[in-house]
Amino acid sequence: MARLKHTPSEAPRAPERGVRAATFRQLLQAAMDIIRLKGHIPSVAEAAAHSNVSRATAYRYFPSRSALVTAVVDSSLGPVRQMASDNPNGRERLHELFCQTFPRFKEFEAPMRAAAQLSLEQWGLERAGLLAEEPYRRGHRVRILEHALEPMSPLLNPRMRDRLHHALSIVYGIEPYVVLKDIWGLEDREVERTALWMADALVDAALRDSAAKRAAAEAAAASTPPPAPEWFDAQYNNRARIPEHPSILKYWADASARALRRPEWIRDLAYGDDESERLDILPAASGAGKTPVFVYIHGGYWRALDKRDHAFLAPPLADAGATFVQLNYALCPAVDIEHIARQMTQALAWVHRNIAAHGGDPERIVVAGHSAGGHLATMLLACDWQRVAPDLPRDLVKSALPISGVYELEPLRHAPFLAADIGLTEASALRLSPAAMPAPKQGTLVTVVGGDESEEFHRQAELIAKAWGRRVVVGAERPANRNHMSVLADLADPASGTHRQALGLLGLAVPAR
Repeated sequence: MARLKHTPSEAPRAPERGVRAATFRQLLQAAMDIIRLKGHIPSVAEAAAHSNVSRATAYRYFPSRSALVTAVVDSSLGPVRQMASDNPNGRERLHELFCQTFPRFKEFEAPMRAAAQLSLEQWGLERAGLLAEEPYRRGHRVRILEHALEPMSPLLNPRMRDRLHHALSIVYGIEPYVVLKDIWGLEDREVERTALWMADALVDAALRDSAAKRAAAEAAAASTPPPAPEWFDAQYNNRARIPEHPSILKYWADASARALRRPEWIRDLAYGDDESERLDILPAASGAGKTPVFVYIHGGYWRALDKRDHAFLAPPLADAGATFVQLNYALCPAVDIEHIARQMTQALAWVHRNIAAHGGDPERIVVAGHSAGGHLATMLLACDWQRVAPDLPRDLVKSALPISGVYELEPLRHAPFLAADIGLTEASALRLSPAAMPAPKQGTLVTVVGGDESEEFHRQAELIAKAWGRRVVVGAERPANRNHMSVLADLADPASGTHRQALGLLGLAVPAR
């Protein structure tokens, strides 16, 4: 969904009990009374005088007028902000939101108008360089509308989805009251009806325009002959594209053999019953407290390689303060990609439940992968972990770092060098394509593609960025003079942008350049 310019203001935390809680409520009620009865936004000092509380005490609870108004609005609209619906119909969910919350807008119209007034007043002061307090930032409606629009997202292209989100944020809130009551003199009930009518009109326009663009794209695709199989091989057969690939494979093997000599490794722990379901752990070198966890998934187009082939990636990350985990999985064609994806969810569940025993923090898990491993890492970010097991947190994976990832699998069905081994159908290719999935509700993703990789790998990265939007895809590394295989070594190079991105996602110190 669309990104906000600013983070909305959060109300000061109310004390839970005792004299402090009573004083907090007294000040808050005083502010609400002044807004409702006197028609203006009180200062903290005025709320203190109205409550017979000292100014010093009042400022401990509300350090600024912005904090006071934020608390007033939060108290008024808290139930609105907590609303959730499991209705699978997007339009009906939007109707539920409007019908259930507009009566509360009517009830608390005065505080909402006061908040809008303060925001406009501070905008002028901030623009003139005269604002002397933390500004009051509005915007909680963005998340509320995002939840309401969620079932509709697959029907809208990303640009139209964001436009609808923007437009509805004008219709949903105090603004319809300001215009329709103050200018047109409408009654409250008619304001609600008109706002809902506008919301329906906006939804209709967004669905109609998205359908038209989709139809135009399908017509254009139908009129354009599909590329020949040789083209898909040329784009995706990386060993054929990289004459020096034997030397890169040898470097991986030699460097990994050296890395595996470190005595700290814990090898071949079982995360499942099958022999392929094994993982290795290299604990963080610091060993001080719980450390962030970096889980790595090897590539090989789901049909080749092994976790030990990329063990050379582990020491630099462990030395930087991360617990490094590398995963194995069964290979195609003995199993299909869907089976591998399920193995990866099983592996991550194991990591979350067990990594604390090895010094890792289960609340700070970042997943990375190369090529097919990048696809699997991205799938894990989008995973509904509560459906995997109720004890798993929704945000089990905090971030993903796919390197040369594949996010749309349909092209691989047409690449002769690969298609028979991975056995994708049109339906399974779509089902397993992250770019066709709704954007994750939590977590961030950074894509990495070598500057010398094929056009298709660059298109794949652009596709996931457009599909999931800037809220999720927060960064992109495009290292120059790196092909599909040589780009991986950057993850182990502390001087590279890719390594620095990894440290940033892990919350570790990023050395100055």
